[in-house]
Amino acid sequence: MGGEIRGSGSISAVTTRSKAISGVRSGSNPLVLCEEVIRELRIERIQQAQDEEAWIHNLKKYLVGEIHDLTQEEARSCGSIATNYEVDQHDLLFYCPTMKESAADRDKLMRL
Repeated sequence: MGGEIRGSGSISAVTTRSKAISGVRSGSNPLVLCEEVIRELRIERIQQAQDEEAWIHNLKKYLVGEIHDLTQEEARSCGSIATNYEVDQHDLLFYCPTMKESAADRDKLMRL
């Protein structure tokens, strides 16, 4: 019987070092749980506020490809500014300008 080991054995649950360090065990740190709850509440509030603004709601739809819900004018308007915005995994809209201005460019604008 090449290389097989026969016999009875027992299987025990083992917690790896990485699992213990990451806090994935019973009795997790209440502070970490509290921070998670606060983070989720903030995300929900931002989502609600963004969805109450029609232009933000429309832009989010445009960015995720749901343009069938938009009028032609709304889609055109969203298309003109969409390159500067992104939607994250929580459906939150973020302003991400595509072009970074140098300090000299900003100074030039300030002089005008």
